[in-house]
Amino acid sequence: MRLEYIILLAILLSCLSIQAYAIDPGDIAVPSISAANMDMPKPKISSPTMNVPETKTGPLTQPNVNSDQTLNQTGNASIGSTQVIPVQQEAVPMDVSGKWSIKFGDRTDIWLDLTLWSSGGDKIMGYGTMTEGDAKNSVTATGSFTDPDLTLTVKSATSEYVSKRYGECDLYLSRVDKTLSGTYVLKSDELTSSKGNATAKKL
Repeated sequence: MRLEYIILLAILLSCLSIQAYAIDPGDIAVPSISAANMDMPKPKISSPTMNVPETKTGPLTQPNVNSDQTLNQTGNASIGSTQVIPVQQEAVPMDVSGKWSIKFGDRTDIWLDLTLWSSGGDKIMGYGTMTEGDAKNSVTATGSFTDPDLTLTVKSATSEYVSKRYGECDLYLSRVDKTLSGTYVLKSDELTSSKGNATAKKL
């Protein structure tokens, strides 16, 4: 450590300007040593200038917002709030197999009682009775069901019977909650005799 100090002192002395001069002959010359200027220049610090892009409405200003505080508030809001995701329930397909009672609008003199079942795919078959006043006549039914629509053609099971008025009934029904609603067409000898609204309820 001492050796480094000596070397540093020698370098410092080599940088000094030593001037010796004598006042009169015979006098000892007195060296004149000018001390080194050890003062460091003061640094000039200037605030940096930022070029803020201008928009059509004026220069863009940055709000004084603490980003950490904003992040914490956002995180706390997310943790504190409970997000409810609605669950969509799939509609359960309607099973048309079974016994049905079918009414024809305001008419009380005629109605159908049918037993239906699926015969494969969308095909529907059935049988039952058509009540006309006091007479009960056997009928068969064929058609198709593609939820929510049911189409049926009901025909008399016998070619001729007493008190026969209607030989065929066409039904165009759609699912409404647990019932089927739509229209009907009653035919006699392939001619339209009556039509209107129909409602089918499962027994």
